Amino acid sequence: MEKRFREYLKHFEKLDYDVLSDEEIQDEKSNLELKMTILHQELVRILIVMIGMLICTCIFLANGLCGSNLICLILAVVTGLCVICAAILYKSIAGVIKKLDMFVDKLTLL
Repeated sequence: MEKRFREYLKHFEKLDYDVLSDEEIQDEKSNLELKMTILHQELVRILIVMIGMLICTCIFLANGLCGSNLICLILAVVTGLCVICAAILYKSIAGVIKKLDMFVDKLTLL
């Protein structure tokens, strides 16, 4: 998925905005809005997973600290690392959305 969006961003960087007709601008804009919708849905999915894993981390950590249970502490660390990985993925996708939003602004000004 990342490779596909990198290629899509390269397409917009190479695009010559001066020679585009109104119809081509509308087509590019609608395709861009569709891609942004897909990315927003992916961000929501990642956010839901992050919140669930964060809740699990807190539960495991509380159980491990109150009951001195080593397994729960290990599970808290593992789920915490999963939250960090999901946050990194979220940040990278959010960066792609910012770039696509910049191209939407360019197309809107034309």
